[in-house]
Amino acid sequence: MRQRNKVWVYLCTGVLFLLFFGAEQIYILKQWHEVSDTQELRSAITVQVLQLRRLATDIDSGFRGYALMRQSVFLVPVVAAEAEIPRALDRLTALTEKTPSLQGNVQVLKRRLDELIETKRQLTFKIGSGQEQEVLNYVRGGDGVALAKTIANVFDDLDAKIEREFREMDVSQDGYWKQAMWQLVAAQAGAVLVGLLLMKLVSAALAVPRRVET
Repeated sequence: MRQRNKVWVYLCTGVLFLLFFGAEQIYILKQWHEVSDTQELRSAITVQVLQLRRLATDIDSGFRGYALMRQSVFLVPVVAAEAEIPRALDRLTALTEKTPSLQGNVQVLKRRLDELIETKRQLTFKIGSGQEQEVLNYVRGGDGVALAKTIANVFDDLDAKIEREFREMDVSQDGYWKQAMWQLVAAQAGAVLVGLLLMKLVSAALAVPRRVET
């Protein structure tokens, strides 16, 4: 009876320790995945911002070429960019949905890009309908340059906001990965040691003592 009680005590104690180490590993892995997901989110947001910046440049460059050369080939990247910008904005909006501090900048960027698309469409139509003088007045007045600078500033503000939002994670990233790795190793090693010790104690408790011959 005493031997059986010892076995149960050893088993219960060992199971508790194993559960503790298991819970610790789950917690560490959960944090690990959260940090990894945050890194992936930042990368995805940065990619979308870079793509939108490139598309805005395509519209400006394509329109400038069309205005100078009057060749429709320059409008091909403009049309492609106009079609892609709404989709890229939707992706960026979805990515920043859980980051409220970035949503305001994204909405400002959307309004400015909508303004860019609409302005270039109107100017392109005027060139095609023989209203070059109005387009020339627009260019000479510096309105196009002003809009381009405004959009560039919006992009720069968004980049700075992204940098501030994820800066704390970057500063602690290296130290966190090392700490999490060692914590995970320690938890796994502890689970193995407890398992081995439990097997040894249970085996010893179940061992039947030999009778001494007389």
